[in-house]
Order: sequence, then structure tokens, then C-alpha cells
Amino acid sequence: MTREFTENLEEIATFDFEKIDPDEKVEVNLKDLMYVFFTLQEYQRFFHQPLHYQNMKDIERFLGSVNEPAGFKLLYTSIHEKMGDMIPKHIDEKYRDGDFDSPKSPFYYDENR
Repeated sequence: MTREFTENLEEIATFDFEKIDPDEKVEVNLKDLMYVFFTLQEYQRFFHQPLHYQNMKDIERFLGSVNEPAGFKLLYTSIHEKMGDMIPKHIDEKYRDGDFDSPKSPFYYDENR
């Protein structure tokens, strides 16, 4: 089976979203939501300006590790600690079952690029 790659990351991130009721609502903790919001904002602030990452060392410094107060820890905490309680159980089960796994892989998985 040949693996298909795409540069359309939005297509991957929103794969099979038609399985989600567009009228379903959730209630979330405002402080947790703001943590996720400001995490995304920090990523945007860094990556919107190429002068912020002129070399690989700049990106490594921004990301740090899960043990440092840097970008990767913010992202990890947002996904695994803050957002976990925001996603309804029936959607989390679909996610864990692979229902939202795109058949395409992101272009950066392509070893031949």
C-alpha cells in the first residue's frame, strides 16, 4: 500500500468532522480554555515572524522539552491536561478508535521529500 502525503494540514486536522454534531455544545473551565488559547497564541506569535526562527537552534529553544517551561510543555499540557476534560466521552472514544485518523499523512512524514 502506497502512503499518500498532503500539504493540506487542515484536511488532516478536520478529517471526518461530519461525525460531530454541529449543534452539540460543551461547557468548559474558563481558566483551562484560556490556557489553551494563550498557548496557541504563543505559537502564532513565534511562527508568524520568520525572524524569530532564523535557524534550527531558535526552534529548539522555543520548543524546549516537556520538562521545561517552553513551547512543547505548553502544547503538551494544553492537549493532555486541559483539553482532555473538554472533549465529550463519545467523541473521545471515536478519537481513540481512530475514527478521525486521516488516510493521508502530513508531508513532513514523507522521507523522500
